[in-house]
Amino acid sequence: MHRFHVQELASIFGMPMPKDQAVFTGVSVDSRLHRPENLFFSLPGAQTDGHHFLEKIASQGSKGAVVSRDYGGPDYGMLLIRVENPLVALQNLAQLIIKQSKARVVAVTGSVGKTTTKDFITTILKEKFKVASSPGNSNSQIGVPLAILNHTEGQEEIIVLEMGMSHPGNLKALINIAPPECAIITQVALAHACNFDSLEAIACAKAEILTHASTALAILHRDIINYSEIIKIGPCRKLSFSFDHPLADYSIAATQTDGLAVRSKEQIYKLGSFPILGKHHQANFLAAVACAEYFGMSSKEIALGMSKLVLPASRGQLIEKKGIFFINDVYNASPLSVKAALENIPSPKKGGRKIAVLADMLELGQFSKKAHEEIGEYALNQVDSMFCYGAESRVIFDCWQKHDRSAYWYNHRTELVDALKSYLREGDVVLIKGSRGTQISKLLEEWESSPNDHIFS
Repeated sequence: MHRFHVQELASIFGMPMPKDQAVFTGVSVDSRLHRPENLFFSLPGAQTDGHHFLEKIASQGSKGAVVSRDYGGPDYGMLLIRVENPLVALQNLAQLIIKQSKARVVAVTGSVGKTTTKDFITTILKEKFKVASSPGNSNSQIGVPLAILNHTEGQEEIIVLEMGMSHPGNLKALINIAPPECAIITQVALAHACNFDSLEAIACAKAEILTHASTALAILHRDIINYSEIIKIGPCRKLSFSFDHPLADYSIAATQTDGLAVRSKEQIYKLGSFPILGKHHQANFLAAVACAEYFGMSSKEIALGMSKLVLPASRGQLIEKKGIFFINDVYNASPLSVKAALENIPSPKKGGRKIAVLADMLELGQFSKKAHEEIGEYALNQVDSMFCYGAESRVIFDCWQKHDRSAYWYNHRTELVDALKSYLREGDVVLIKGSRGTQISKLLEEWESSPNDHIFS
């Protein structure tokens, strides 16, 4: 977390030099998370405006805030730093910190797997380097600057940042704040698709991350749509990864009981037992391997880092409740991630069943009906029973009804919880998956708690 003297801020933002000797530690944009030592940025929002909370943070002992130049309210006893646009000021401050740092930047984007891959890379690089990374999924026009200002200290050798986008141009803005030496695209899928006309358009928007002149290496999923066009974008060298694509630079050579084997152009080497279920996680791990090799790490260092990998919260944790195994994969959902989750449901013990609880996949726009139909058809060969939640998922239910399969649909979560309590039995394996906006994440919270619950990493 960075410290800022008020005189330094005055110089950065072009304001008169104050007599105040205040020092700020870290920044904030949310009054609920604000601490007195933070510099508060008063950002306008869709629902409210940060300027409305100046009195609140002042009452907590705050010393200052960045406000819009046309703000005409009281200062509440705080130093007010007036700027044309508080969001741009936040981004410019983060950009300055990156410029002053000697750290090398790794940027990760993609429709699915961004956070997991970012965490994999961070864990492995820490075996050799001092590394900082974005917390959680802080990947937006606000989240990336906050990650830089609050989660780096200036002593890092490498900074790993997750970068997201929902519109063309978003990633160009982010790489201008933190130009990546190494840029990674995990996968391209129908996510935030309501803002695009095609999957190809999404891929082109993701490829903006490759265009900065400072980028030396791009690591791309070989199965990306229009891959042959994407590799022409940007001046950097390109490497590819895939679980099993024959032309990928990095792929999985073997996953037998003796451990995971990775194939690169130069060699095949065994790394030991991979600690996480799922081929899609192994594919994302390959991006981390390619990144680690670029930074000069040995297979021994990579293997040691691999042994420490864990999944981010709500992304596939296996939770046992009274003999029923829930796969809690509720962070978000797209057609690609739902298919991967269905494909990787572990086999139940004798007498148990594979069951999917699927909520709506949101923000798919014109692609929604077809995408839910495809999931319905795909799931027929993956699970024994289907529970659907939400208006969009009715399409999945209808598909299963058409095939005379065991399926149920609910539009209220309390009804869904009650139905599951009546239906599930010991030994069942239950995938819970859906978009965050459906609040399917609350399902397990509402499930009858057990003192014997155990979470497996």
